[in-house]
Amino acid sequence: MTTPRPVRLAALGVLTEGVVALVVAALMVAAGLTFSVWGFLVLLGVGITVAGVALLRGARGARGPSIVVQLLTLGCAFYAAVPSGRPDWGVPVILLAAAVLAALISRPAREWAGT
Repeated sequence: MTTPRPVRLAALGVLTEGVVALVVAALMVAAGLTFSVWGFLVLLGVGITVAGVALLRGARGARGPSIVVQLLTLGCAFYAAVPSGRPDWGVPVILLAAAVLAALISRPAREWAGT
């Protein structure tokens, strides 16, 4: 079975999140932050990027980690938008993560994954 369109679109969203994490880590390095700060973000960004590439290539096993990333992203974005008072940062991230999550748990994605 070929990879359904919602999964391919979600893969692009996951891949975008991973690349953004790597770019932010590079900015942290340029700002002179310590390895313990940006190193974690590099590992996270690489993992998310790998999951996005795997989804694009049709690996069913990348769907679960991608769903977990979206749930964690929703929590972090909510914290940015509401308690931290930065809806200009949190709301767009909430919208992206919710759209990617919706695509990953859609009926075609579940049927493709065999669950």
